[in-house]
Amino acid sequence: SERAALVFTDIQGSTATWEACPEGMQEGLQIHNKAIRDCIAGHNGHEVKTIGDSFMVAFESASDAVWFGLSVQERLVESVWPEELLELDSCCLQSEGPWCGLRVRIGVHCGEVSVQLNTLTGRYDYFGNTVNKAARMEGACVGGAVAVTPEVME
Repeated sequence: SERAALVFTDIQGSTATWEACPEGMQEGLQIHNKAIRDCIAGHNGHEVKTIGDSFMVAFESASDAVWFGLSVQERLVESVWPEELLELDSCCLQSEGPWCGLRVRIGVHCGEVSVQLNTLTGRYDYFGNTVNKAARMEGACVGGAVAVTPEVME
């Protein structure tokens, strides 16, 4: 058992966006994935796995995890998105924030984790309540936000 800060990300409304705009979503997903992976590298993170358009990322420190989340949101706001995506209500510039393009929910929690090597993939995976709490934080927030637990703030 060891301590880690875990982050889950997910594109808000991705299923509906895929259905409404498959070509734009394919290009948008590439922009999203590059932004996430660039920010992982820039903040000492480890990509644990992806599931669809969601990422699970591990960090040694809570501050690296939070800065990663903020950097992702900033990078996505600054990205140039396909015009087809920007025509969708879920992706256009709206009055409640600066977001345009895909909106990503990001949840962060830190605590004790069990780390296991997947001998098939050669990658490490994380298990335990910390994983569950980080995933719940992502699910509880809205696209464009980074939600953190009180443990992250300590």
